[in-house]
Amino acid sequence: MSIYTSTYKDQPAITIESDLISAQFLPTIGSKMSSLVYKPQQRELMVQNPSEKYLLAPYDGVYEAAECSGFDEMFPTIDICYYETFPWQGAKLPDHGEVWSIGWQHQIEGEALHMSTYGVRFPYKLEKVVSFMAPHILNFRYTVTNLSDFDFDFMWAAHPMIYLEDNVELVLPEGVSHITSVSSDTLLGKYDDDVTWPTFTGKNGTEYDLRKLRPKSTGEAYKYFVKGKMPEGWCALKYHDSQFSLALSFPTATVPYLAVLPNEGGWRDLHNIFLEPATASHDRLDVARKHNQYSTVKAQATYEWHLNFTLSDRTDFKVVSESGELV
Repeated sequence: MSIYTSTYKDQPAITIESDLISAQFLPTIGSKMSSLVYKPQQRELMVQNPSEKYLLAPYDGVYEAAECSGFDEMFPTIDICYYETFPWQGAKLPDHGEVWSIGWQHQIEGEALHMSTYGVRFPYKLEKVVSFMAPHILNFRYTVTNLSDFDFDFMWAAHPMIYLEDNVELVLPEGVSHITSVSSDTLLGKYDDDVTWPTFTGKNGTEYDLRKLRPKSTGEAYKYFVKGKMPEGWCALKYHDSQFSLALSFPTATVPYLAVLPNEGGWRDLHNIFLEPATASHDRLDVARKHNQYSTVKAQATYEWHLNFTLSDRTDFKVVSESGELV
């Protein structure tokens, strides 16, 4: 394993490598994971923006007008909304949150990369430690510290933009039976519609299997949350033509929710998927509150969670353990 300074486009970066994985981070830009490569296949997993220079954004800027690639941290919301309770009532939560566009501090300690930042409109510290649990498992450990004397409600969501190819299968745990649409006028119907998983019949009478991710020529994009809390903390993609798999694993006690956004050519002419473990639902804190599906870090306390990326040439697994192993 090695950690070293590098460059991503025109920006300073830090690369962390094992025998099987190379991951690159931009500490000065939201601690973004700009690249994730499975070395045996020289496979880049993170969507790349074709511009030669990195498209920077100001704080409270528009996410889609910036680089819009890789894996950014969404905190304390995804969609723009306004904090509802004292003492921050009326404070705006920016598009895709506060932390993706601002600088983080970083340091290398042994075989781990430590990164941290502070809230702008809210008094918190968010920390992330990246290391390898095994050569094929990249581990992210998170801590949010509430620096105030008041409880702070929040939504954290992972936001990795993962490349697809033809013949890719989305795998979710046994026990997932319904999903909730958070997009409008798509094959899933209207916003907040309840849809059965993994198969359902659309209003046009067509039967869909949401496990089978469709080709780019489909020209559609849509987003949904697994309804309620996840029965187990994992999701996975099986690339059957390439004999490759990517799995995410997380603790359901602190990361209870999961959003999925398959982009089958309907957005920016890309073929990718967003897999988004989250601490709240519905993409925005105010709506999550209405559904009582949000998280809180108590006054002067901490809230911790983790996320594993497992990359493997195995596709014969049925379960992913919380530590990221394929079973």
